[in-house]
Amino acid sequence: MFVTTKNLIYEVSGKKLFEGINTSISIGDRIGFVGRNGTGKSTLLKLLAGLLKPSGGGIQSNSTSYYLPQIDFSIFQSDRTVKEYVLQCGESWPLVRATLHRRFKINLPPTQALKTVSGGEFMKLQLSVAQTKNPSLLLLDEPTNHLDVEGLEVLKSFLNSFSGAYVIVSHDPFFLDMVVDRIWEFDSGTLREYGGNYSYYEKQKEIERLARERDYEAAKKELKKVKRSLQTEQKRAARSRREGRKQAYDRSMSPIERGYFKNRASRTAGRQRAKFEEMTQKREEKVSALKEKRRRKVYVMLEHDLSEGRRFLVKIENGAIRIENRLLIEKIHLAIYYGDRLVIVGKNGSGKSTIVKTIAEEEGVANTSGKMERADRLSVAYVDQKYNIINPDLTLYENITRFNPSLSHEYIRQQLGRFLFFEENDIHKKADVLSGGEAARLTLAMVTAKPIDLLILDEPTNNLDIETLDVIAEALVDFPGALIVISHNTYFLNRVGIEKSLIISDKKLKEMMSSPAEPNEFYKEMVRIIKTNI
Repeated sequence: MFVTTKNLIYEVSGKKLFEGINTSISIGDRIGFVGRNGTGKSTLLKLLAGLLKPSGGGIQSNSTSYYLPQIDFSIFQSDRTVKEYVLQCGESWPLVRATLHRRFKINLPPTQALKTVSGGEFMKLQLSVAQTKNPSLLLLDEPTNHLDVEGLEVLKSFLNSFSGAYVIVSHDPFFLDMVVDRIWEFDSGTLREYGGNYSYYEKQKEIERLARERDYEAAKKELKKVKRSLQTEQKRAARSRREGRKQAYDRSMSPIERGYFKNRASRTAGRQRAKFEEMTQKREEKVSALKEKRRRKVYVMLEHDLSEGRRFLVKIENGAIRIENRLLIEKIHLAIYYGDRLVIVGKNGSGKSTIVKTIAEEEGVANTSGKMERADRLSVAYVDQKYNIINPDLTLYENITRFNPSLSHEYIRQQLGRFLFFEENDIHKKADVLSGGEAARLTLAMVTAKPIDLLILDEPTNNLDIETLDVIAEALVDFPGALIVISHNTYFLNRVGIEKSLIISDKKLKEMMSSPAEPNEFYKEMVRIIKTNI
């Protein structure tokens, strides 16, 4: 055993986040860790790494562990350099740079400011730091969020050849299927373990759900039967009491006999009532325990003009995009129509974000040339991976009001509620305290509060748990406008019905059809496209 936990408890401000966690990690374990955002996955990983102390219970460890954290978006406002960050992690810059180049084929200048590094490049830097530490137990907290397909393939290769054990938190089911053989699930403060990869875990969960539904229906029938019996007994008891009262007033009997019949009727009725009430309570408790809790889910309402047909939205002919005289993409020929479903793929730093920002007419992004034609009254919503439209100094309510000044107070409250911001404390808290998932939800609430023709999502899945990701994907399937996605989460891409891939390779934009029917085939196709064209 590398690590064992016994009755592990962790409290935050006197409130238990979880308790009674008993588990173990052995040599060679490949564990995928899933659960809704905010359930305590990151906290448990930090406890296993020794970065936090438990409130109760114990952890025994004879491993050298390393915790690879989620990306903290404050990093991207930092003036620190890449080398300064590596030294802060306690590692040698030459060793990390060599690993970065060997594993990921990229070079980051030591003096480059972190705020100019892409999310994918920063995650690769973190992975390089982790590898140089050579741990026997690796604890990875959402490392797949910002990796391109090439980076995911490198990470998969690294994990599959890793001689120690690892626990990985990820919201990418396809990736988990390729690298884990055991699943931890955190739900309501309880850790449950399942054998097999993510797909097998999903099948087990479905079997459990169906069994619970059958037991729930059977328990409801039992409860109904007991309640009918209770009603019958109440009617019988009422008759018995009436008979007792009648006998109690029978003057042919002595006072002692009349009292006896009266008391016997009351005692018998009381015992029977207590018996059936106890049975009813037990049945109600069983029904309540089996009843599946209906969790509040994100509700995305994307408004649109139903009269729109398949008209063009944006056309680019012989376009080119440069940043500070550095050519990113040239000879761009692209037409986007209402109803299109596109994914843009390419290496990190190849210009994916730049081209969608150009389409969305974000100011000060790049120098463009060529002919760009846009439809009249085109409404575009752009969601970037760093959630830059959020003002951290404003509350959630103030942010959505600033972005949509014409909306009524009632509608803004409804829109925030659709994205799970219900409580007054949530609505009026400052945005600078939001988690990554909360920031993603707020950004989507802001940009989808008014009708749009073209929705552009730049790495939208990075901080969303699988349940929320599913709900948003379902809403996007019903959205009739055009959708452009930058994402390496092939599970999400498959769910939203992507029909075309725009590949950035050798500073060119190539268009390819890509919509295999099976999810795993979709992933393989995406990998094939990347390897062939990059």
